[in-house]
Amino acid sequence: MVDPFIMITGGEERIHCTECGLDLSKKEFKKKVMDRILIADDSAIMRKQVSELVGSKGISKDIIDSENGRIFLSQLSDLMKANATVDLIILDVNMPVINGIDAARTVRALETGLKLSRKIPILFFSVVKCDENFKKVMNLTKPSAYLNKGNSADKEEFSRRLLDVIGRIRDIA
Repeated sequence: MVDPFIMITGGEERIHCTECGLDLSKKEFKKKVMDRILIADDSAIMRKQVSELVGSKGISKDIIDSENGRIFLSQLSDLMKANATVDLIILDVNMPVINGIDAARTVRALETGLKLSRKIPILFFSVVKCDENFKKVMNLTKPSAYLNKGNSADKEEFSRRLLDVIGRIRDIA
């Protein structure tokens, strides 16, 4: 279990995750079904867990996963060439071949080069806490969010936090 902390936001007390700063206050979000989510993580277990969770909750019609940043970028560029919709990208920060940060920068360069009017939201995953340097990366790759994978074996806690972040992304996308 991740220990929460309380932060005052706009004169209102809100509970936040100590690992990633996620606002854990209960909110209702739209239930928009995403066309496609791309997941890149070198852990087959994590890819399977995220894919099954997203699929079982009806969050996306199509889930494409890859084991590293190179494969992910190849899949994404093929989808972009076909003018296919991608609603969310989930990237592990520490992957082999091309890491999540370099993959995200490449995504933004592709979007700029193709003059796309809408940037695809990126959700970064990591077991490392989000520090000031990583916040700068997130600022450069907006719209982006961060979710700490946590070091707990509690899959339910991780699933709850993941669904919360995806719900917030769906609500603003």
